[in-house]
Amino acid sequence: MTAWSSTALVAVADDYDREMGDSNAPLDSRFGRYLAQRMDYLWGEDRTDPAAFLIWAWAVAAPPVMSPGYIRIRPDLGAVRLTQSQEDGRLLVIVETPVQHGQLAPGVRPPYTVRDWETDRYAYSSDGPSALQDPQDESRPALLLSATLRLPADDWTLHQPAGEWPVEELLIDDAKQAVAVAVAAINRTAGPMVAKLVGSEGGHW
Repeated sequence: MTAWSSTALVAVADDYDREMGDSNAPLDSRFGRYLAQRMDYLWGEDRTDPAAFLIWAWAVAAPPVMSPGYIRIRPDLGAVRLTQSQEDGRLLVIVETPVQHGQLAPGVRPPYTVRDWETDRYAYSSDGPSALQDPQDESRPALLLSATLRLPADDWTLHQPAGEWPVEELLIDDAKQAVAVAVAAINRTAGPMVAKLVGSEGGHW
């Protein structure tokens, strides 16, 4: 189980990845099988580009490609994505999250009674915040707010991939290192900002 906190947005499920390997060998990896199946999506020039390689590895590791993902996203968030700016090519991290009315300052909450995001009663989330869903009662008005936080990753020190992998284990190692760097950076940079928007610290911004 993942020990989520107010600033922990993403985590790596490496133990689960090894447990779900077919052979139970130390280097066997469910993530690795998904990577191998999606090599056609990794362009030749991107194999040695740290940002492009990371974006590819992250897309494979996260839902919906892997479900459950090698990367776990905190259940109360919508998505955590990596992309490159269309303007200048810089790496961007995008965090999407529902925002419940109670997280807003009293003066800016809805001026009328409407339904809000509700806890997903069927989601298994004993290890932290619960997933949110549309209100079940569709006979009453609802106002569902969400926020998208977009941050440049200019200060990240990215993992440099080899670009050529004589054996699959080397590709898996490169991808895992790239993802681990990103997880730590996202929690460090975006985590405190999201904590001030949602959860127990919500509205303190």
